[in-house]
Amino acid sequence: MPVLEMAVSPVKSLYWEKFPSMSQCRVYCAPVYHEGMVYVLGGCSETGMPLDSVEVLDVESQTWSQIPPLPTARAGASAVVLGGQVMVLGGMNQQQTPLASVEMYHPDEGKWESKASLSQPSMGVTTLKKGIMSMVLNIFIDILDF
Repeated sequence: MPVLEMAVSPVKSLYWEKFPSMSQCRVYCAPVYHEGMVYVLGGCSETGMPLDSVEVLDVESQTWSQIPPLPTARAGASAVVLGGQVMVLGGMNQQQTPLASVEMYHPDEGKWESKASLSQPSMGVTTLKKGIMSMVLNIFIDILDF
């Protein structure tokens, strides 16, 4: 069920801090933190349709704002920050088909740019960042061998 709420818990504190509600309910979104802002990208609406909307929480002021929508509505995507840019990868579209598309948001310019696609359509992937490199992990479990 899509929710309006987000919360965070510092690892050592064992308590949750509740953020103000977003303007739109969403689930299966891709959150990422960059320079005091939490970007919440896409996800599914209450009707189960992938969203192109992006909400941004200013952690200090505890206020939400919206930035230009994603060029591609998506849910189940992954997000990572590289070189000061917010990148969203994969996910699924309105036909519930996995996506290979990659899009990058330039906060200083307030605009999106399409990047080279993933080598295969993927949803539910995980991104890891080490230094200037980013890796996309797509883990498949073969039920017969599990």
